[in-house]
Amino acid sequence: MKTKTCCNHINNVVYDKETLLSARTKTTAFTRTRKLSFTDSICLLLDMRKTALQARLNNFFKQTGQDITMSQQAFSKIRAQFNHYPFEKMVRTLVADEYSGNYDVPTWNGYHLMAIDGSTAQLPNDPDLIRHFGTMGGKNKRERACAGMSILYDVLHGWVVNPVFTSSSMNERTELTKHIDFLTNMMPEIGKKTLILLDRGYPSSDVFERLERAGLKYLCRCSSKFLTAVNNAPMGDSVVAIPNGMILRVFKFLLNNGDVETLVTNLFNEDCDAFPELYAKRWGIETAYNILKNRLCVENFSGRTINTVFQDFWASMVLMILIAVMGAEANLDVQALRDGKHNKHRYKPNIGNLVVTLRDEFIVCVFREMESHSDHHLQRIIDTIARSVLPIRPGRSSPRNGFSRQNMRFPANSKSRL
Repeated sequence: MKTKTCCNHINNVVYDKETLLSARTKTTAFTRTRKLSFTDSICLLLDMRKTALQARLNNFFKQTGQDITMSQQAFSKIRAQFNHYPFEKMVRTLVADEYSGNYDVPTWNGYHLMAIDGSTAQLPNDPDLIRHFGTMGGKNKRERACAGMSILYDVLHGWVVNPVFTSSSMNERTELTKHIDFLTNMMPEIGKKTLILLDRGYPSSDVFERLERAGLKYLCRCSSKFLTAVNNAPMGDSVVAIPNGMILRVFKFLLNNGDVETLVTNLFNEDCDAFPELYAKRWGIETAYNILKNRLCVENFSGRTINTVFQDFWASMVLMILIAVMGAEANLDVQALRDGKHNKHRYKPNIGNLVVTLRDEFIVCVFREMESHSDHHLQRIIDTIARSVLPIRPGRSSPRNGFSRQNMRFPANSKSRL
C-alpha cells in the first residue's frame, strides 16, 4: 500500500457519516455547529504530539489555519462524546485492504510471518482506571494502574495486524486464542498461509492443539521445563509424540553462549537448518513495542478516563501502521539512491526521524483539501524521511552491562522525539 492510499483510507473513515453515528456516545452529540467538529477532533488526536493538551490544541489550530482558541477542558468535554471506534475502524480498514491480495506483501516460503507477544502499559493512577484495568506492582514496587496489550504483528512487513487492549491481569495464552480467531474468521485466506512465531511463555499442549485445529503453522521456543517428550528429545532434528496424541517436530541446537535452544513446530516439510534464523525474526515484534512505547510514547496518555485511554491506544495503532507504510515507501527511495554505490552495509530509514517528520507534517498532509498540493506534500515527506538513514548491521549484538536502562533518566541512544 502506498502512503497516498493509506491516507485516503484514513480520510474516508474520518469523513464517513457512519463513523460518527457509531462512535458518538449519545444521539444528540455533534448535531450542532461547534468550534471543533467531530472530524477535527479525530484529526487532533492523531497529531502524535505528547505535549500538554493545551499546547496540542494551540498547535493544531495554527497548523490548520483556523482562527480559534479553545481550552483543554472544553476539548475534554468534546472527546467524551465519542469512543475509540473511529481509530479501530481505521486499523481494521487498512489491514483488510493491505491483506486483500491487491498488494505485494513480503512472505517467507509463501508464509506470512506473524509474531504474537504481550506487554503492559502504565496508566494514570486514577481510581476508575484501576477498577477497570487493574494494577501491577507489589511488595518492593509501588502498585500502578496498568493495562495489558497483545499484538499480532507481521514481522516481515512491519504491520500491526490485530491489537488487543485489555486488563493488566491478562493471560497471554487466552489473548493468543483471540488472535487465532481473528485470523481464521476475519482473514481466512491469510490464515491458511500464516506461520506464527511464539516465545517460550506460550507453549502448551492446548495451545498447539488449538493452532492445529485452526490450520495454522507455528514455530515456538520452549523452556527447559516443558513436556517430558520434548525435553528428552535428542540434539538436532527429531519427531516426538506428546500425551494428547499430537506429533511435534523438535529442533535442538546450541547458542553461541553454549545454551541449548529448543524449537517446536508443525512444519514438517521445511529445512530445519533455517529454523534458528527464522525464529530470530520474532525480534521484530520487540522492536515494534520499542517504537510504540519509546517513539510514540503510548503510555503518555492525554486523559485520565477509560474512554481517553482507549482513544489514545487505538490512535497509536493507526500511527504504527502509517509508520510502516511511509517507512517502506521511503526505504524504496533509500535503496534506489544507494544502488551502485557498493556500500559496506545496506541502509534503512531512521525511525526516530520518521516519527518526528510525521509529527510535524501529518495533519496537514493527510487532511489538506487541495489534493494536488497534498500529493506534493506527501512526496516531500517521503523524501525527507529517505535522507535520514541508518546502516543495517547483521548479527550485531552488545554485551549486557549489568545495569538497567530504566534507571537512566535520559538514555543516550533513546533521545526524546517529543
